[in-house]
Amino acid sequence: MGNAPLTESLICGNSQHTVRFLARDAKNPIVALVYWLGLREPSIEPSFYHAMHKFAPLMQLILPDERPGVFVNKSAVHFAHDHGIVKRLVFKDQSSLKVRYSGPCTDLYVK
Repeated sequence: MGNAPLTESLICGNSQHTVRFLARDAKNPIVALVYWLGLREPSIEPSFYHAMHKFAPLMQLILPDERPGVFVNKSAVHFAHDHGIVKRLVFKDQSSLKVRYSGPCTDLYVK
């Protein structure tokens, strides 16, 4: 968990940020890492379960190496590149994330 800020401090600051995706902390799977548009480092939500409800609706996707997946905010995705079963999501801040998804790219973002 390191030096990541708590989610509350980001939301209560001067500007409201948009969630890109949630992931479980590998060191403590109860904790959610919250990735935001425009920020490189995630913040921490003490309960993954509560974060899922707080930031819903999110789409569950699997990472290419089949590790436990992430929960993506489709409205934060600008577009997706199709590389067969692996898709590269490009977020509105130009960051990206590769996921496994066999459906069409258009399922992965809001048009």
